[in-house]
Amino acid sequence: MDPVPHILVADDQPDVLEACRLLLKPEGFRIEGTTSPAGILAALERREFDLALIDLNYTRDTTSGTEGLDLLT
Repeated sequence: MDPVPHILVADDQPDVLEACRLLLKPEGFRIEGTTSPAGILAALERREFDLALIDLNYTRDTTSGTEGLDLLT
């Protein structure tokens, strides 16, 4: 098992991904970023993560959170 926690960060806004990297990497976390629900699923097929921070909305003008909540199943 890898002693360094690995975090998946998913958001369709590149600035949010970069902000998470800037905050978490200096604390010793390994960060993998993705910008879509398909990217989240692909990342989960490649490896296990200790934590996932995921955006709930990926379609413009959508605020229901359904896209992100559907990924939890």
